[in-house]
Amino acid sequence: MKESYNADDLYLARFKWISSRNTDYSGPMDKETEIKYLFEKEGEKYKEIFTGFEADIIEEYFDLPYVIDIMPLIQVHENLKGTIFHRLGMLTLFNVVNKKENQEERGFQKKLESDNK
Repeated sequence: MKESYNADDLYLARFKWISSRNTDYSGPMDKETEIKYLFEKEGEKYKEIFTGFEADIIEEYFDLPYVIDIMPLIQVHENLKGTIFHRLGMLTLFNVVNKKENQEERGFQKKLESDNK
């Protein structure tokens, strides 16, 4: 992880992957995260800020995540244009882009409620 990041160079995306395990419903199951992760673009890949995981934009292998719904951070949060985030600020930024209100808008809360019944 670098010491600081410019918001203009960051992207938001979610992970998706195809499981190698067959399901009862004819074939492998695809899964995707509800959480948006922070990435830097490096060539044709996206490097996740916290782990350094480099993800492709297309599915190439079973069980290996790739990125979907890629958007520049400043397109989603225009007020952050030109902002420099230091290492600790990245955790705060991650929490801001994944606020509970945003998860409820995407149906995340409904999924949690149905899972707990």
